[in-house]
Amino acid sequence: MDKIRLSLTLITIAITVGPILGIMVAYRGNLLGLIIPPEIDQVVSDLENMTNPNRPEGSISDIFPDPLCPEDLQYDPASRTFTITTKIKNPLPFDATLSSITGTLECDDHHFALGEIALKDPVNMKTGETATATITGQWIDVALNHFDNSHAGEQSLSTSLVDSTINVAEMTVQYPDRIILGEIPIIT
Repeated sequence: MDKIRLSLTLITIAITVGPILGIMVAYRGNLLGLIIPPEIDQVVSDLENMTNPNRPEGSISDIFPDPLCPEDLQYDPASRTFTITTKIKNPLPFDATLSSITGTLECDDHHFALGEIALKDPVNMKTGETATATITGQWIDVALNHFDNSHAGEQSLSTSLVDSTINVAEMTVQYPDRIILGEIPIIT
């Protein structure tokens, strides 16, 4: 009876441990592949490439047209707030929601901070298509002085978004480079 019990125990161990050892040998160069399927790893890699600012096309910065070319600009002098309506494009290979954009609006000529901007409402975007986004901001006190001192008589100002954070498809990216927003009318 002991020989049968020992035989069954050895067979049970071989049946259990054998396939596990076989899989580990097959994945010996990529043990992480045991947990994360290669398809998931490829999707993550594609998303990381989409957020790479040095990628020539299809990166998160491609959300904005170059230059921005606002369709509409509203300004409230009492609160010094402005609202820019513009078209944005989904560079991702899937439908996505642009949840937020934040950053500092900066004068391109003098690298002077003019105020903070933010996305007013989330924007649903289909793959490769454009959608309308509304961006709001507020000129800071020194921005008004900058307009008067450095851009007196000018109608518009070349601007960029710096220190920006973009949240799209539930992925937050701190974008290190300037995003050129183009000419924005100077309104004081």
